[in-house]
Amino acid sequence: MRKFLAKFFQWKATFLIFIFAISAVAGDGASDTEAFFRRDKEAHVPIIMYHLVTEDSRYIGKYGVRPSQLEDDLKFLQQSGYNTVVMQDLINFVEDGKSLPNNPIVLTFDDGNSSDHKYLLPLLEQYDMKAVISVIGKAVDENTEKHAQNPAGKYPNLTWSQLKEIQAKGIIEVQNHGYNVHGRAGSGKLKHESAEAYHQRLTADLKKLQDLCQEHLGEEPTTFCYPLGIISKGSQAVLEEMGFKASLSCQEGINIIKHGDKEGLFKLNRNNRPSNKPIEKVLDDIWNNAKKRGVDRDKVKE
Repeated sequence: MRKFLAKFFQWKATFLIFIFAISAVAGDGASDTEAFFRRDKEAHVPIIMYHLVTEDSRYIGKYGVRPSQLEDDLKFLQQSGYNTVVMQDLINFVEDGKSLPNNPIVLTFDDGNSSDHKYLLPLLEQYDMKAVISVIGKAVDENTEKHAQNPAGKYPNLTWSQLKEIQAKGIIEVQNHGYNVHGRAGSGKLKHESAEAYHQRLTADLKKLQDLCQEHLGEEPTTFCYPLGIISKGSQAVLEEMGFKASLSCQEGINIIKHGDKEGLFKLNRNNRPSNKPIEKVLDDIWNNAKKRGVDRDKVKE
């Protein structure tokens, strides 16, 4: 018995020395060491959905906000203690147990509008924040071609060179919004389409954009953003077969992200930010609805 206890305490002492040694060597990374041994298992993450950022009053409304409104949003989030993260951060949290900052939030911008380069990028740099852009492949191809023919022209969507410039900043993550499935049916199964035909069509469309991103940006997107929020039976099977790690819906609500729960990264909720509903009200609605699910906002934000 004495030998057993001696060995036990010797092992325990060795283990503690090992931990302290890692912390000492890590220096500034000591918090990462703590996170490894004492990491939280669950995160509550709101995702905000934007589309167009513009000064054109014709497009201000449900899916369009002014640059000044976006700047007010960033100021509010910063002052309220929110920390912007991107999809890879959520994936790392789930798959590898890597820590997230306090009060994580994701800002998504759909379609890949040229205003993302003109307004979004400078504001993110100014306020030291991150965002996710989900691009429509066909629109990027078409605007890249138009820009090549007339560099002085103004075009509604980003070009591949602009996307590469944006990506190089390291604060905007580029994701897949489909190559050409953004029409009325979106990425959904067509009325007279067989399950096999749908599977093949969606796979081919998403792969085309994946390949283009690899070619122009050096990496493939990890997340698919459902156009118009249309999800059909069989769509997730396509995503999983293609190696996507997550997907974004248009269903509103909080997201409860858990270590090891890879399934929980699919069909993530997003909350639209219209011009007549400031970010503070959007977030209040999210947390009030989350409270009905038993999520305590105050505890989450500690």
